[in-house]
Amino acid sequence: MKNFFLSLKTAVWLLFILVCLFFIGSYMMPVHREVFASMNEDLLFSWINDVAASNVWYTWWLFAAILVLFLLTINTIVCSVEAIRGRWTRDDFLLRISPQIMHIGFLFILLAHLLGAGWGYKLSGMMPEGASARLPEDRVLRLQSIHVETDLRGFMTDWAAEALLFENDQVVKRGTLGPNTPMFYRGTGVYLKSLNFDQGPAAILVVARDPGAVWALVGGTLFLLASAALLLLKWNRA
Repeated sequence: MKNFFLSLKTAVWLLFILVCLFFIGSYMMPVHREVFASMNEDLLFSWINDVAASNVWYTWWLFAAILVLFLLTINTIVCSVEAIRGRWTRDDFLLRISPQIMHIGFLFILLAHLLGAGWGYKLSGMMPEGASARLPEDRVLRLQSIHVETDLRGFMTDWAAEALLFENDQVVKRGTLGPNTPMFYRGTGVYLKSLNFDQGPAAILVVARDPGAVWALVGGTLFLLASAALLLLKWNRA
């Protein structure tokens, strides 16, 4: 079993199978939109529990892809441990450590997705001006006011919303929400998607928390730096 996970062929075949599964998924998702419509609006584990588990005929490729990623993770860890246990010299230190840093970055990215899918949350809805909504972690979001700018013809040119975030009945964050201008507090983001005036001014908001965001940033940075270092070292040797 150890030799299986140490083999480079194992990693290549796992990646090939993963690409094939994603190719199948790219066909299944638009054909069965009713099953996958809420996938982007929900957390992965919540969506799997609510939708995917009851539609296995259409979502089997996703479960298979998760299994392949699990095997690929084991393959990465085993290969890195085996490489670190080998003999090192000053001359080849950077050349040998760079792939291991890439592996660590890859593992951090997988960890980030796991944390976000299992322990994050994503809420969305419409809030009228002056309304409040209770959030997880004993927090309350209040929409203070909505501001709209129009041109001479009456078309909306810009909009914003003033929001307050309470924690334990104390204001911990206040900010102005706008297009591409979210409000953040301890890893939780509040986003203004649009406005609605059918029954008075109301804002369509999204509140999301992703505990894996920092790990994704760290993993992506390590992977990028190690890839660049490995490329330069190989180039110099050539």
